[in-house]
Amino acid sequence: MSYHGKKVVILGGGSGMGLSLAEKIVALGGQAVICGRNTAKLQAAADRLGAAVSVSTFDLGEEQAVKAAFDRIGAFDHLVSTAAQLTFAPAVELTTEQVQSMLVSKFWGPFYASKYAAPHIAKNGSITFFSGLAAYRPAPGASVVASLNAGLEGFAMTLALELKPVRVNVVSPGVVDTPTWDFLSDADRKGLLDSVAASLPVGRVGQAADLADAALAVMGNGFISATVLHVDGGGRVA
Repeated sequence: MSYHGKKVVILGGGSGMGLSLAEKIVALGGQAVICGRNTAKLQAAADRLGAAVSVSTFDLGEEQAVKAAFDRIGAFDHLVSTAAQLTFAPAVELTTEQVQSMLVSKFWGPFYASKYAAPHIAKNGSITFFSGLAAYRPAPGASVVASLNAGLEGFAMTLALELKPVRVNVVSPGVVDTPTWDFLSDADRKGLLDSVAASLPVGRVGQAADLADAALAVMGNGFISATVLHVDGGGRVA
């Protein structure tokens, strides 16, 4: 599929799945606007990917900053939100600040972005949110993560009706080897990912490119809307 003449806005585009998607958009002839809070990280990614990638720096939790960003970006074709700032801990140990941070990436960010993207997005375009396996396989330490992922999917289903004919979909990843796990030591990270891989039907954890390909699939198919695409290596049945 060609993305020549298409512009894709990626929230969380400076690393991991968002960066992988930007790479693929550029390879397919499109333009990517990568968004986030860390200007240096975003600019380094843009410098590596070339002139087809531009940077928009703003805080997803600041409503007026989000509005101003989309006003600057102007017309575009697809919006993808891979942003995730998650804390895994028992509910009784989570601080209000940690929960607020998760709300920004998994609720307020997608809410503000879709609200202020709506006037600019092409009528044959799409919005794709990233949720996660925790909504279907909750585990100790993931109570808020599970709740927010499930809530994001409910939001997307209704948004598909409100913004039609713009399509709205969700990609639900399983465990993916991305910088999300950088808070762990190298040994603990390897142990976790190896353990998860052994439990999955596919025998491995996900890679950022797997999820980027999934986003391309729902973006590119004009008959997919109000759908959750599970890209979890069989994690829901493992």
